[in-house]
Amino acid sequence: MSAYAIYELPFGKGKRFGGDNKVVNEVIGGWEVSPIISFRTGFPLPVYNAADESGTFSRGSRADCSSLPAVTKNPIAGTNGIQWFTNNLNFTTPAVGTFGNCAPQLGGLRGPHFTDVDLSLHKDFLLTERFRLQFRADFINAFNHVQLNAPDMNLGSTMGQITTAQPPRNIQLALKLYY
Repeated sequence: MSAYAIYELPFGKGKRFGGDNKVVNEVIGGWEVSPIISFRTGFPLPVYNAADESGTFSRGSRADCSSLPAVTKNPIAGTNGIQWFTNNLNFTTPAVGTFGNCAPQLGGLRGPHFTDVDLSLHKDFLLTERFRLQFRADFINAFNHVQLNAPDMNLGSTMGQITTAQPPRNIQLALKLYY
C-alpha cells in the first residue's frame, strides 16, 4: 500500500495563523509538506539449489521441503548478518531432473516487510513578478527505518541469512530559480 499527500501549512498571508504578521508570513508562511508512505508485507521466498546443474531452472532447482521453518519474531544477529530463519534440514535437493515440491506461495515463508516514509518540504519565494525561487528539502527514508533485503535462499550454510539492507536516510537540499 502506498499513499501520497500534499499539505500546505496553515501559516502566513491568507491562512488561518499569522496572516497579519509580516515576519511569520516570510519565515513560516507558504511551506508545503508532501509525504509518500509505503507499507508492504514480505515477498514469498523461493528455496532453490544453485549448485544443481540439471538445468531445471536458471537459478538452479527448486528444493523439496518436509515442512517450512517459522520466521523468528526476533531475528538473530549472526556473524555475517541476521539469521531470518534456520534450515533445520527442512529443505533438501530433489532427485535429478525432477521439480521440487517447495513452491514459495505454498508455505508462507516470506521475507522482511517494508515500511517507508519519504518526505518533501518546500517553499516558493517570490522575487519579482517574473522570477521565483524555490527552496526544497527531500528526505528519503525520513525516519531512517532499517529496510532489510531478502535472505539468502540458496541451500547451503548461509541459507536464511540477511546480509544487506537498503540505504539509510538520504537528505537532498535544492534551490530552483523559475523565470
